[in-house]
Amino acid sequence: MAEKIRIMLIDDSAVIRRLLTDVLTSDPQLEVVGSAQNGQIALEKLPTLNPDLVILDVEMPVMDGLETLTEIRKRQPRLPVIMFSSITERGAIVTLEALARGANDYITKPSNTGNMSKSLQRVRDELIPRVKAFCQHLLSP
Repeated sequence: MAEKIRIMLIDDSAVIRRLLTDVLTSDPQLEVVGSAQNGQIALEKLPTLNPDLVILDVEMPVMDGLETLTEIRKRQPRLPVIMFSSITERGAIVTLEALARGANDYITKPSNTGNMSKSLQRVRDELIPRVKAFCQHLLSP
C-alpha cells in the first residue's frame, strides 16, 4: 500500500483544527500527524512530527502565520505550505503576502454563515486535491 500523506495543522481555533482533521482523514490516503495552536508551538513540534505538508492559519496569537511561514521556509524550504485564511480584505492582503513569502497555495476558511455542511464539502473539494497534488510523489502505487 502507498504511504499516507502526513499533514500538520496550525490554527488557533480548536474547532477549525477538529473540522480540518475530520475533512482530511475522510480520505484514506491522508493522515493528520499533529497540530498546534500557534506558530511558536508548531516550530517546536515540526522536527518531531516531520509532516509532508503544513496547513497554516494566517491570524494567530504569539506567532502569526506570516512569521511562522518565514521560519518554516528557513528550516524546511521544500515543505509544502497551504495557507488557510478567512475571506476578509485583510485576509486577502495577508494571503498575497504569504504567497510572496513562499506559501504554495491558499484555501479560504468556511464562513460562520450559511450551510455548514456545504461549507465543509467545499473545503473538502478544494483542499484534498491540492494536498494530493503537492504530495503526489508519496502516492505512487
